[in-house]
Amino acid sequence: MEQYLALARRFFEEMIRFETVNPPGNEQPLAEYVTSTMKAYGFDTQVQPVAPGRANALVQLGNSPNKLIFNGHLDVVPAGEGWKHDPFVLTEEDGLLYGRGACDMKGALAAMMAAAIKIKQEGTLRGQELILLFVADEEIDGAGAKAFVRSFEKGSRNWVIIGEGTENQLHVAHRGVVRLRITLTGRQCHAGQPEKGINANTMMARFLLAVDRVNQEKQSLHQQVLPPPSVSATRVNGGIKDNVVPGSCETVLDFRTVPGETAQSLVAQMDELLHRLFQGQPEVSWGIEPFIEVKPGMTEPTAPLVQATTRAYHDLFGTEPQITYFGACCDMSCFTAAGFETILCGPGSLNQAHTVDEFVSKEQFEQAVALYERIVLEAQKGLA
Repeated sequence: MEQYLALARRFFEEMIRFETVNPPGNEQPLAEYVTSTMKAYGFDTQVQPVAPGRANALVQLGNSPNKLIFNGHLDVVPAGEGWKHDPFVLTEEDGLLYGRGACDMKGALAAMMAAAIKIKQEGTLRGQELILLFVADEEIDGAGAKAFVRSFEKGSRNWVIIGEGTENQLHVAHRGVVRLRITLTGRQCHAGQPEKGINANTMMARFLLAVDRVNQEKQSLHQQVLPPPSVSATRVNGGIKDNVVPGSCETVLDFRTVPGETAQSLVAQMDELLHRLFQGQPEVSWGIEPFIEVKPGMTEPTAPLVQATTRAYHDLFGTEPQITYFGACCDMSCFTAAGFETILCGPGSLNQAHTVDEFVSKEQFEQAVALYERIVLEAQKGLA
């Protein structure tokens, strides 16, 4: 195993140097690095174009209707200021590996590559096809995962393991996101004569208090794995001058959704709420614009992929993994919507993702190499 841990570390160091900051992404050079590296070890590889300068890396071993896909993203968020080390040089300090993308998620990618090489060199793949899918544009629009799903010929079994930072635990779901831009329109007038106007800011205050009550009601909606859905007002913009009663006010509502909630259903819910608040006021109007929708992702905790991964974890560590939900959105929803059984499992934690001095622990990084190999071996038990 030591030689493969050393390989993983080398890949990790080299991948951190690629400044795949999204926007603009520029993931193609890193995709080419991954495919050329794995081709040298005898894998079939492909660079899948997504947009100019942007591409997915596809690495394949075996040929079977039983597909096991290890997935992660090539792009990272901007580094920001205040790092104690160069964010694009992997630096070890006190057992922690620092760099932009260390946790989110080039560490997982490097671990997947090393585990796949170990499996190939030892000839242990049986009855399934192993695919590494490293995608572009996860941090903004998911264009890479969407391009793959559109073109991929699915088999009879289609399992996806995404290496998001779960501290190598099993995350089987995440809430979705819907954002609505809501504009309330009243009547503008001079602030010295407020009775001649309809203050849009005051109307918005009434509406947002009602939204807060809706959020409180949502907390009683019990979910199997996920926390309850929620809604938060994240932006408010009203008024044009200190001495003008505003005629319009805009807010952005951020909904964290669970299965069954859609942008369409939430638009209808907010429209009904506005009607209740302002019925009988014909001069008051509003507009509701949905501008982001990421669907929730969910795989049943009893699903075969979850069971196989649980056995692999237990075999390796001697304990049961924590089976829970992921606290942010990711490409899982793209895969589950297309019928792929999908879980999240990777080194690092969401607490470190997108932060200054992002890191992953060396211990979790090395454990991930062994865990990914063990998952492959467990997933093929009982296959011809």
